[in-house]
Amino acid sequence: MQIGLPDTTTWPRLGRANLLNAALVVLVPLPSIAATWLLFHWFGDGAIPPAPAWAEVSDADGLAAWLLHHPLWTINLLVFVGFDLLFWVIAVMQRSSWLIDPYWTLVPPLIALFYALHPLADPDATRLALAGLALAIWSVRLTWNYFRREGWRFGLREDWRYEKMRRERPGFWWEQLVVVHLAQHAMLVGLTLPFWAMSFVPVPVGVGDAFCFGLAIAGISVAHAADVQLDGFMRENERRRAAGEAPMRLLDTGIWSWSRHPNYFGEQLFWWSIAAFGAICGEPWVVVGTLLNSAVLASVTVMTERRMLAVPEREAEYRAYRRRTSVWLPWPPRSASEG
Repeated sequence: MQIGLPDTTTWPRLGRANLLNAALVVLVPLPSIAATWLLFHWFGDGAIPPAPAWAEVSDADGLAAWLLHHPLWTINLLVFVGFDLLFWVIAVMQRSSWLIDPYWTLVPPLIALFYALHPLADPDATRLALAGLALAIWSVRLTWNYFRREGWRFGLREDWRYEKMRRERPGFWWEQLVVVHLAQHAMLVGLTLPFWAMSFVPVPVGVGDAFCFGLAIAGISVAHAADVQLDGFMRENERRRAAGEAPMRLLDTGIWSWSRHPNYFGEQLFWWSIAAFGAICGEPWVVVGTLLNSAVLASVTVMTERRMLAVPEREAEYRAYRRRTSVWLPWPPRSASEG
C-alpha cells in the first residue's frame, strides 16, 4: 500500500496541463467509437450479408461483413489501434503512461457496450442487464476512487511500476508498447470475454445469475470499504506530517486487519462473478481472461509486499503483520502464538 498522497500543489486543477489532459481523456476514445458506429451502420437497414471467407474479402462491403460476423477479432483490432497504439504514442510524447490508469476503469464498459449493441447480438436481456449494472457500478466506483486519490488531477503521475521501469531502462520508450499496452490489452479484452458470451449466446436467465450478481456487488463493496479506509489512512498521515507528527507506518485496522490486500480480493471476487455469468451461458472458456488477471494480480501482490519490506523502519512491523494477517481472503487475524 502507498503511504501519503501525491503533491498536488504544483498541479492546479485549472492549469494548462491539467485541462489539456482532461480533454485528452474525453477525446482519445472518439476514433474507436466513431469506427464502431460506422461499422454497425454500414449496411443501413438492410440485412447483413453472410460472412465471406477472409481470402474472399475484396471490397469494403466484404470487409465490413467479415468484421461484423467476427466480433472478437473486431474488438481486438479496435483495442489494438485505439488503445495500444494511440496510448503508446501519447505515452512516448508525454513520457508517462498515466492514461492507462483511468482507462482501466473505462475500457471494460466500452467493450461490453460493443458486444451488447452489436447488430448480430442476441442476448438474454435480463442477464445482460444484471451484469451490465454490476459493471457500471464497478466502473463508477473505481473511477471515482482513482481521481479522489489523484486529487482530481489528470496525468499527475503514472503507476509506480512503470515509473520505475522508465527510470531504470533506457529502452522503455518502445518496450512499453509490449509490457504496458499489449499486456493491458490482453487483460482488458480477456476480462470482458463473458460479455461476448452473454451478448451472443441466449441462454435463459436463472437463479445462478442472481447469485453471480450478488457476489459481484459483494466484491465491489469489499473493494470500496478497503479503498475508503486506505484513503483515510493516507489523509491522516498527511495531517500528521503537516503538524510535525510522526506518520503511521502501517494500515492494519478495519478490513485491513483481516486481509493484507482486501482491495485486490474485492476486485477478484467481482471479476470471477462476471466470469461465472459467461460460464452459465455455456462458454466456460471465457474465464481464461480472469485466470490471466488473477495470475498478474498475484505477481503484483508479491511486488507490493517487497516494496513494503524495502523500507527499513517498517520491515519488522510489516513482517509481524504478514504473520498474523491473510494475504487476500478476509479472515480473522491469527494470534501471536498461532503466528
